Amino acid sequence: MSSLWEQRAARNESLFREVNENIARLEDRHGATVAGPVFLCECANADCTEHLVVGADVYERVREHPRQFLILPGHEDPRVEKVVETHRDYLIVVKTGAAGDIAEQTQGL
Repeated sequence: MSSLWEQRAARNESLFREVNENIARLEDRHGATVAGPVFLCECANADCTEHLVVGADVYERVREHPRQFLILPGHEDPRVEKVVETHRDYLIVVKTGAAGDIAEQTQGL
């Protein structure tokens, strides 16, 4: 059974993912910016509004897996996720446990 905190964190992460999917759709429709698409950090902190820049190819690769999220370095939370790729400006994490289950259930809603 998952804790209320895990459920809330997973829902926050899924909300950030939904916002980023809308950004990606707008980028496809209207063209990318000079620096590349700017996305919201998808960390578990509901108060985080920091941005990260990744290429569309990276974003699409991460979105292929419902448990994967893009976050800023230092925003990882080992209670709900595992870092699977480390880059200078961003991390790719896989949500684990209840957070991962919720991420799978909410993708594409």
